[in-house]
Amino acid sequence: MFPRSLVAKLLHRTSAIGNNPARMTLLSKMSPLAARTLLRPTAFTMPALRESHAALFRKRPAQLIVNRIKNTIKLKESLQHYDLTNESAYGTDVKYVINASDDVCHFYFIGIGILPVILCLTYNHIVYGTCELRDYPEGEAPHYWQFERTPVRQWWAKWFGVSDIEHHERNLAYFEKLGIQARWRQIEQRVKHLEGERWDYKAWSYQPVSSTWVDYGRWHALRIRDQYEQHGHYPQ
Repeated sequence: MFPRSLVAKLLHRTSAIGNNPARMTLLSKMSPLAARTLLRPTAFTMPALRESHAALFRKRPAQLIVNRIKNTIKLKESLQHYDLTNESAYGTDVKYVINASDDVCHFYFIGIGILPVILCLTYNHIVYGTCELRDYPEGEAPHYWQFERTPVRQWWAKWFGVSDIEHHERNLAYFEKLGIQARWRQIEQRVKHLEGERWDYKAWSYQPVSSTWVDYGRWHALRIRDQYEQHGHYPQ
């Protein structure tokens, strides 16, 4: 990578100043500058580093796929006015970022999402086709999910769906509940109308009162009427 003459000169100078502490200190302070100058990649090395796959194997913190997609979309929107041949602020090629995001979307939405479902449905349609009705076989009666048209529908109705009988009973219970609530509302509206028409009271809120409390109320009223001031002096 480096010429042999340059390496020999560096070794010779290092051995010559090895016994001088001042020169060693100066060399140690100048070593970072020399490293940045001598170890800088050439023009042929930068494209190789930029187009390599080393960034794929870099250890990154855990991140959700949804957040990665959102960040990629935001990065696309913010970099639309830049040229695709330029480098972004992160040191990566913008075109590479867009291609990587497209690969992620294709893999998660098509590779393991839509494509397997389409292949499964196509296979069932070609191999099995649509089901046909026939006479009941002898023995046990067929189940409700066996009346579906395709094997996929039968599988879904067997493990996730409900039978027609259960669906019908659910509808009956639902409409029965709606009918009862509607009847209650009609009765309540009729009662309120009669109250306003006859100037009546709310009969359903009436609570019976014991006669003991009636007698106590009368006694308390008489006491308030006939009582005198405690500190007053009245003639006999």
